[in-house]
Amino acid sequence: MRKQYEDRGMLKWRGLILSEHAEMMKNEKSRIVRRDIYFDDQQYEEMNRIATISIHLKKEVVFELNTFGDEDLLKVSGVVCECGSLPGQKPYIKLSGFSSRFWAEEIVSMQLAEGDGYEDAD
Repeated sequence: MRKQYEDRGMLKWRGLILSEHAEMMKNEKSRIVRRDIYFDDQQYEEMNRIATISIHLKKEVVFELNTFGDEDLLKVSGVVCECGSLPGQKPYIKLSGFSSRFWAEEIVSMQLAEGDGYEDAD
């Protein structure tokens, strides 16, 4: 016996979803889930040391940022001109030539640029 009606499965229920609910589900799919990066005290001390060397000796640093929480890292290089944190504000690093601040919590790795080793700074 041949079917008179072809069952469309879940497609037949799609019309019952409210437009607000459908929009919320679409936004939730496209939302990026940010993964937190945790550093221990030793890694923070190393970052502070590199930032201090860059400020005082005008050495170039290279660091990678995870600003969007995905696997693509943004690589930034320059000479640190300011770093710190004010009460009620997140720690930041500012490079000369850049107008914006880079938040310390977004920095994944930080090192002196090629040829700028610690042996020159000591």
